[in-house]
Amino acid sequence: MKSKYLFLASKQAKKIPFSKKLNQFIKLWFKAHKDTFILTDVDTFDSNDIVGTFEMNKQIYKETGKIYVWKGESKNTIFGKEKINHYFRAWHDYTHINYNLGYSITEESIVCNIQRDMLPQNWYFEKELINAEIIGQAHYFYANNNFVKNQRLFTANYLSNSINALKKQ
Repeated sequence: MKSKYLFLASKQAKKIPFSKKLNQFIKLWFKAHKDTFILTDVDTFDSNDIVGTFEMNKQIYKETGKIYVWKGESKNTIFGKEKINHYFRAWHDYTHINYNLGYSITEESIVCNIQRDMLPQNWYFEKELINAEIIGQAHYFYANNNFVKNQRLFTANYLSNSINALKKQ
């Protein structure tokens, strides 16, 4: 299994999703909720004020019914396609806002569990992918004060050894 993950993190496999069925699930979820989202090139996340960022996003949603989803840093993800990463972010942000859960590590963990629970019960690998994508990357952020640079490689490493994956890239 380890070699499969590392192949998926390679440049040759960059367009191959780690899980086609997870991509399909995310695509269908987004299609059912697409009117809620505006995909944007503007990143409004302020790592120095995560509470303020969350409150701003909630306020925008309350006033407009829209959630703005940043499209950046989507070229090297487990989804293999930028638009699926955008859709995943939409699903993730929607969960944060609709459950009133901010961006602390505890709240990210709860959002992760909610999203994992939305998947079919026997999708064990896909649930681990969601875990790596949310909790793993949140742990990386809090450990390194920076976002993961290569999300595909991070996930491959995280699936093999989550502690070693947290070392700064």
